[in-house]
Amino acid sequence: LAPLPPEGASGIVHRTPDRAPELAAAQRVRAVDLRADGIVDAIIPEEPDAADEPEAFCARVAAVLAAELPALRADPAGRSRRYARRPAD
Repeated sequence: LAPLPPEGASGIVHRTPDRAPELAAAQRVRAVDLRADGIVDAIIPEEPDAADEPEAFCARVAAVLAAELPALRADPAGRSRRYARRPAD
């Protein structure tokens, strides 16, 4: 059920969306899981919701991009390696 969002998967498996956090953990689609699996490099906090502080959130996004983009430009081969297919577990 990984292609489904956790709420949809929870609705199918448990007949309620209330267990979506449990399904998100099992699907490994939470930000912390994606970082641990090497799929994302950084998690930008929403403190607690980006919609409540859009300017500050955009400033945090800009800071992360300013730090990360030069490294990607400097190592095109590394960028290619990063997106190479990985063997399935």
